[in-house]
Amino acid sequence: MAALPFSALRQNEQHAALVPKSAGQLSVERERIVARIGMLLHATIALALLGVAAIAWLPFSPVPDEFVFGAQEVLAVAVFASCLFVLHARTELSLRLYNFEPVEQTTQGELRALLHRVPEGASYQNALAADNRTFVTGEIDAIRQRAEAFVPKTLPADDGNTET
Repeated sequence: MAALPFSALRQNEQHAALVPKSAGQLSVERERIVARIGMLLHATIALALLGVAAIAWLPFSPVPDEFVFGAQEVLAVAVFASCLFVLHARTELSLRLYNFEPVEQTTQGELRALLHRVPEGASYQNALAADNRTFVTGEIDAIRQRAEAFVPKTLPADDGNTET
């Protein structure tokens, strides 16, 4: 089966209507992410402490002396890898917090210009104004994709014919 070109995949993509989240929804989602980040930080610290305690306990355990050093190495690598995995998940969540930051003034102007090309752009801006909030960085991609889907039709004079 032949692969579709990227442009064909974009044409098949259905665009949902642009509906902005309210400031309350954004703050609830942000608080949920912050709570998960805190939980993952506590899990990382607990995992590291348990790993260090297990590594320190191994020389005093009934494990034969020939295997203690190898077991300590394996346990240290497993704990280190697990901590990295949990911290990676935490980092992804903290990067997602960037989606809730207000966009810069220049980007706000660009987003307003893009929304003028989208049929529901005026209602989107009115909803933001009614909620007394500005654009957040998480909305940028959705607005750009929606605006690209509504490329204005070219005028007959733009077809390359330069006769006068």
